[in-house]
Amino acid sequence: SSTNCARPEVFCVGLVTAFGSVEDHGLNQSAWEGVRQALEESLIHRAEFIESVDARDRTKNIRTLLESDYDLIVTVGISMDEDTRLAADEWPGAAFIGVDQPAGESRPNLASLTFPEDQGGFLAGALAALTTNTGKVAALCELEEIPSMWRYCEGFRSGVFYANPDMRARVLYKSEGGIGDLFNDPAWGEEQALFILEGSVDILFAAGGETARAALETAASRAVYVIGADEDMYYQVGNSDFVLSSAVKQAGLGVYELIKLAAENRLPVGET
Repeated sequence: SSTNCARPEVFCVGLVTAFGSVEDHGLNQSAWEGVRQALEESLIHRAEFIESVDARDRTKNIRTLLESDYDLIVTVGISMDEDTRLAADEWPGAAFIGVDQPAGESRPNLASLTFPEDQGGFLAGALAALTTNTGKVAALCELEEIPSMWRYCEGFRSGVFYANPDMRARVLYKSEGGIGDLFNDPAWGEEQALFILEGSVDILFAAGGETARAALETAASRAVYVIGADEDMYYQVGNSDFVLSSAVKQAGLGVYELIKLAAENRLPVGET
């Protein structure tokens, strides 16, 4: 057929999420919208997605698309960085885009789309410092060793200090956890949010997938204002009246531009 991916003139793009739906009002949805835009503009001929339910399915989901002769695979989420790199090594004839994944060692068929989380964190911190009534604000992030998490929380700390040099943000990182719990540890997020709120914090910023979402949900349910990251938390938190704002990553444009280059056989290598 005209969309048979095995044909050399047909360019097919597949997207795999680390977890969650492509209708998450966040990173997954934004990335998928970039793929859809490329399809609607006829830059590519076919596009499909696979939503990962379990971390153990990610490699299989990528392989499913590659075995169907897809030319370009877009993977979304930092927890998929290793799966993406291994697939790029195993399938040198295919191209890959890792969304929100650090470049690491360069590969000729892998482009990494990253974001300035420090800027989003800074704005969140400044907003928190200018809005708080108690003078106590806090940030909760996944592992400090993950560059995007460090940028988010240290950006928040800097934003608070910039807006009010007399105020100090309380910043808490997750200290440990297995691969399966990475960005997906709601129990820890809830527990730490409750711990932080005992100190009269009235604004909580959190970054780190489902781990952060649980913390924000816990805080908002107790009438504490929250600031989210990556996704628009207005659609994710039950008590949305207490969602002050979100540092949202607009991945769609970046994904679209990289797909356009890949279709022209000009995919850039490394971090963009």
